[in-house]
Amino acid sequence: MNKEEFLSKINLFEGLKPKELEEIAKFFHERKYKKNEYIFFEGDDEPGIYILVDGIVKLTKETADGKTVILRLVTPGEVFGWLVVGDSKPESTYTAQALIDSTVLHIPNADFLRLLVTYPAIAVRITCDASKRVLEAYDRLKSLAAEKVEGRIASLLLELAKKIGKEENGKIVINAPITRQDIAEMTGTTVETAIRIISKWKKEGRLNTQRGRIEILDLDFFESLVS
Repeated sequence: MNKEEFLSKINLFEGLKPKELEEIAKFFHERKYKKNEYIFFEGDDEPGIYILVDGIVKLTKETADGKTVILRLVTPGEVFGWLVVGDSKPESTYTAQALIDSTVLHIPNADFLRLLVTYPAIAVRITCDASKRVLEAYDRLKSLAAEKVEGRIASLLLELAKKIGKEENGKIVINAPITRQDIAEMTGTTVETAIRIISKWKKEGRLNTQRGRIEILDLDFFESLVS
């Protein structure tokens, strides 16, 4: 993989000269993960920063009562992970697992600190992006308590449609092996409830599901549930 070419297409590295991209690319290491393989675990000391090249990664967290909640799905070009500077390890972290075969670019904690010294502007961009994603993840946790289940599932489908959906013949198709269990964990409900709601929407002609594929047939309906 041409790391410089990939990084040049990421918003974080906009405006950099080819020579600068070449130098920055040296800090990143390509890693590949098989489906369901763990990338790092909640509580790890310093996983560093990851940029997803291809695939899908899910970020999960264990709640106080032992349940697993999916904070978000990472799609290509997005940043995840966290940094430790001195004693500033985040109090609350998460686990990252490949939902399908995935490729990432990884910069270890120590190398990121070197990047910070050499290219402070880029390091600040990456840090701000990672912080933004963490805040988005915790916004999802807060919404689990406030929204109704149908609204939460609708929000999830709209988010997936925006990130990885493709328009085909008047419908939006999400090609990803997302199970009812995944949907339940991402929306803070039971598998049984997720199955019931999705089955209801299928009967109403709102969506269609096949193995590894979700088709949104009535976008206006789902938008009305979250408006």
